[in-house]
Amino acid sequence: MKSDTLYSKFQHSLQRLHLVPGQQLVVALGGGADSQTVLDCLNRFRQANPQYEYLAIHLDHHFHPQSPAWAKTIKGSVESYGMASHFEDLIFIEKNRVSKEAMGRERRYQRLAELTADNAIILLGQHRNDQIETFLLQLKRGSGPRGLASMAEVQPFVGQRKLVRPLLEVSKQAILKYAHEHQLTWIEDNTNYDTRIERNYLRHKVIPQLEQRWPQFGQSVLRSAALCAEQDALLDELLADKLNNAWCSHAWLNIGLSLTELAHFSEPLQRAAIRYWLTHQTGCERMPSQAQLHQICQQALSAANDAKVAVNLASGCVYRFANALWWFEHADQEMHMSGHRVQLPHPYGELVWQLNGARVDENSPVLARLTDLSAELKSIKLYQPERDGGKPIRGWLKQARIPWWLREELPIIRSGSWLWLPGVGWLNQVSGEQPPLIISMQQGDED
Repeated sequence: MKSDTLYSKFQHSLQRLHLVPGQQLVVALGGGADSQTVLDCLNRFRQANPQYEYLAIHLDHHFHPQSPAWAKTIKGSVESYGMASHFEDLIFIEKNRVSKEAMGRERRYQRLAELTADNAIILLGQHRNDQIETFLLQLKRGSGPRGLASMAEVQPFVGQRKLVRPLLEVSKQAILKYAHEHQLTWIEDNTNYDTRIERNYLRHKVIPQLEQRWPQFGQSVLRSAALCAEQDALLDELLADKLNNAWCSHAWLNIGLSLTELAHFSEPLQRAAIRYWLTHQTGCERMPSQAQLHQICQQALSAANDAKVAVNLASGCVYRFANALWWFEHADQEMHMSGHRVQLPHPYGELVWQLNGARVDENSPVLARLTDLSAELKSIKLYQPERDGGKPIRGWLKQARIPWWLREELPIIRSGSWLWLPGVGWLNQVSGEQPPLIISMQQGDED
């Protein structure tokens, strides 16, 4: 493939997205020849199309001891183009029974969503060879049509964002040819030749032999992946109509899947509905295994109404609450106060407080968590301002539909003898009094 042909494919991939002026085009840089080729092509596209916003992002997991040095090399190539960039060390907490690579990938996608505009086009460097390897890995895992569809050239992401793989039909050989012809600088990671890693074993040991025996093998794999993607898209289209009455909402949990509606479906349709729902909730490629799907269906549909069901996935958890399934991604966020602004952990948002005719020295707010309260305070009757009838905190939480897994760690504000809880508001041991502070929420739940 000629280098001009490669760029033409890249250009065509962007042009058919119907971009609008000011839209953000982002290249996710890994440092290899593939992402550097995407960067170079994007820079060429930028010269002819200045009406868009351009950004290069490199997130360093520090999985390789040389990664800081590589980041400097990558940054130099971006600066030579004069393109805006963001370089960041990516820190995350590893979890048991989840590979470091899987956690890194999910954290990387999460951070890409956080760093980009809501309608950003995020360009990835995966190519034809990657697609063949992905198909075979999914086949080894026993995946169905969604897994065998492998990677889509254009994939919905978080919000209105899209993940775009403009070189998905281009071979690695053609990419290397382009990189050499344009004198690009890229990183050669020696771990890419470690055949103990499954993808590398397929790349260096299996696929060359298959293509030597059957020269059209790779093209056949791509055709099968495309057919699986078509069938999966058709299933999603049919499910969208089928699930119109199955959606429910919560201020903190986004969209849930009604178990009442799900119970009317056949088992295959239940699993398909859960996959569809999770795809739109998580915004990532990683889907639950068949065993996890079975666990979600069995536990959620057979449990009592008040049962606490939780099924852990890679980056979050599927919970049963209020007769529905909810996806929640736990984040280790600290809460802090700056002046009269308080940043609460996910998903509560930010609030602003001001004194309600009280003295600062006696009523300045203090941050805490519900778990910090004494057992005695949790069990006594508490009252809301201007409302008759008191009840223990657990009664107020239930009335406010606070999800059960959030209750113990729920952030609270203490001001004198008063307690403020997200979703609940002010509580006090004495009925009829007015709280010392006025609190307004900036995002999340409105009190």
